[in-house]
Amino acid sequence: MLEELKKLVNLQAVDSEIFKLEEELDTLPDSNDALEEQIVEKENKIKELKNAIDIQVDEKEKRDEIYKKGEEKLKTITGKQSAIRNKEEYNALLREIDNIKRFNRDLSDEINEISREIEAKTEELNVTNEQFSQEIEGFKKQIDLNTKRMEELDKTIDKLYDEREKLAKNIRPAVYNKYQRILGTSPNGKAIAIAEHRVCLGCNMTLPPELYNMVLRAGRIEVCPNCQCILIPGESHSDNSKTNSDN
Repeated sequence: MLEELKKLVNLQAVDSEIFKLEEELDTLPDSNDALEEQIVEKENKIKELKNAIDIQVDEKEKRDEIYKKGEEKLKTITGKQSAIRNKEEYNALLREIDNIKRFNRDLSDEINEISREIEAKTEELNVTNEQFSQEIEGFKKQIDLNTKRMEELDKTIDKLYDEREKLAKNIRPAVYNKYQRILGTSPNGKAIAIAEHRVCLGCNMTLPPELYNMVLRAGRIEVCPNCQCILIPGESHSDNSKTNSDN
């Protein structure tokens, strides 16, 4: 194979690794953002449950206070029975006592209902809190792992760029610039494609016979008419060529 092509193949190997690692690196911040959103969502759910319980506890306390005052009033009114002088006053007192008892009875039912709701929501909060705490802990661990992975990727990518710079220096500027132009428009980070059985494996286009034969000879740099990738012969052809040259 043309020595310049071998240099490009080595450069492509580094560029492919850089492309792969940078793609992974690009996904990690979004992954962390999504995890942070889930943490906030679950923490807000816990807060909502706590707030709902606090509101019901406050409502219960208010009703308890009203109920207590009603019982005190009932006790005070009942104590006045001995001072009643006529039937009308007595009947009026009985009606008032009956009204207070009925009001307190209804209020007691409300208090019991609120107590049951508080108990149910408290149980829901405990279950949710335990479940979400485990999930949130898992999210935070994953965020830490992602953050460490980003740091590792940054270091690895920096080293690969250093290696790339060294390789690029050994390639003729005209060839390197051609390679860079192709790489700059590549959607997959590749500027080199293997030609095998008359097909460009970069885009699956069938190559003209004359072009394919020139690629197999590897005497100069050829590009695919379709995807514009620099073409190199496949391994099977390289092996065959080596065998024939040895014979």
